[in-house]
Parts: sequence; structure tokens; C-alpha cells
Amino acid sequence: MAEATQRLVELDDGVSLNIAEVGSGHPLILLHGGPGLDHHELHPWLDPLAGVGFRMIYVDMRGQGGSERVDPQSLTIQVFAQDVDRLARALELEEFSLYGHSFGAIVSLAHALERGTAGQYVISSGAASSEALAADVEREIERFEPAAMREQIKRSWDAEPNVSTVAEFRDIMTSQMPFHFWEMGDAYRTFTEKDETVYSPEVLAHFAKNGYGGFEWVDHLRWISKPMLVVTGRYDRTCTLARSQEIHDEVAGSRLVVIEKAAHMTHIEQPKALMDAVRKWFTDQGVIGQEEPEATA
Repeated sequence: MAEATQRLVELDDGVSLNIAEVGSGHPLILLHGGPGLDHHELHPWLDPLAGVGFRMIYVDMRGQGGSERVDPQSLTIQVFAQDVDRLARALELEEFSLYGHSFGAIVSLAHALERGTAGQYVISSGAASSEALAADVEREIERFEPAAMREQIKRSWDAEPNVSTVAEFRDIMTSQMPFHFWEMGDAYRTFTEKDETVYSPEVLAHFAKNGYGGFEWVDHLRWISKPMLVVTGRYDRTCTLARSQEIHDEVAGSRLVVIEKAAHMTHIEQPKALMDAVRKWFTDQGVIGQEEPEATA
């Protein structure tokens, strides 16, 4: 697999976003989770999709990662969604698909609802209700095993609104990450040992103080008309299976794929199952051919 090419792309409002590109073919814009993380949450883990006909465009969303810093108070889910179209214009893309994971999936849902300019959408571990998401997290913390880690995980969530330094953000993620994995096995160790994230604590604090954007879209999802793949880990404790089922039930013609033996980080825990599902769906959509993805390292 070729190395990713990183560069800054200036948008038409003067703000620059950092992108990392791998492969050639159909443009697939990928949005990371967080908020306050960057494209390393998805790259290089999803790079094998470049081998089946995708131009992978990993984005550090506005104010995060290697992108230009802005006033966190200016950031909203809608701004991030608008940036997708700004980036597509800057890259002169005639067509593109949008893949969002976790908070990036929420942004992608907003894009599908309010803009709808992507040809296809992949919603990976997403949610359409911030209230339901918060209730799910609270409930799942109380159920987490081993029980001895519950207080540690609860403290990590509680610390988010007041995070102010990169070191504090890294500590939050270290404490919280077991919550996002089905088990703390090889996939967990591989991901946690390879941390190249450029953290943006001010962005996390801003959104954590404001309910991660305060979105309640369940009753509006039926207006989405573009093809949508909804994918989730069966044991996702953050954006639960129920939240993905909710999206699937409301978006006509969508496809729901549940990845077994995985939680929130499906692309790390079960990369082949996830990428097979993505490849098959895009093949069925007529976007790419039948090539098998390259094996992950």
C-alpha cells in the first residue's frame, strides 16, 4: 500500500484543512471521531479500501489535527458538514462519497440531512439523538466489565468538558479506550500503542460542554434520499446497536451491517469484516468493481 500524501487545502472561506490521501479512483471523504481527534483514528486502518478502487481522502476536521486552528466557539456540526462541500469544491471533485465514524458519523448524518451532495453515505457507529447517546453511555458504564474499571471510565467522560491540555486529553483517551473496544486484546493493544493523534483539547471541551452539538434528528431521517450504509459493532457501548438500528429504520433503502466481536472501533477489531461490508455495498451501488481489498498489516 502506498504512503499517504498529506497537504493543506485552503477552503473558499480562507480556512485550511489538512488531508491525507491514499489511492486513486472514486473519491471517498472520511471524517474522524472525537471531537478533538484527527485522521489517525481511521488511517492507516482503512487504507486497504484504496486497493479496491477508492481515492481515500482522510480529513482533519476544522480546528483539529493538522488543520488550521480556529475559535472553538465557531465550530458546530453544521460547519463541519459545510466543510465537506467546501473541500469537494477545493479538490474539484465531480462526485464523492462520505464516510463518517463516531462523531464523524454524526457530521455525515447532518450532511445527508441538510446538504445531500454526496453520492453515497457510510455511517459507522453513529447516532441521531444526543440525548439517547448520553443515556446509552451512562447505562453502559454501569454495566462495563471488569467492574473495577467503571469509575476510571466514568471519570474520563466527566473530565471532557474541562480538558485544557494535550496531556489531559491523552490521559482521558487512555482511560476511556477500554470502553470503546469489545475486548482488550491484540487489536486494542495495536491501536493504543500506535498513537499519532494530534489532539485538540479546546475542541473536545467546547463540544462536551454543549452536548456534542445537541442533535435530535430521528424524526427527520426519513427525508434522506441518498443511499446509506449503516455499520456498527454489535457490542458498541457509545453509539449502540439500537442507535444504528434507529437510523436504518428511518432511512428508506438503507442497509444495516452488524459486525460481530466488535464494539465502537470496528475498523480496528474486525477490519476484514468491516471492509468486506463496505466493498460489497459500494459494489452493489455500482460505484466500484469486484476487487478484493488488500490484507491489513
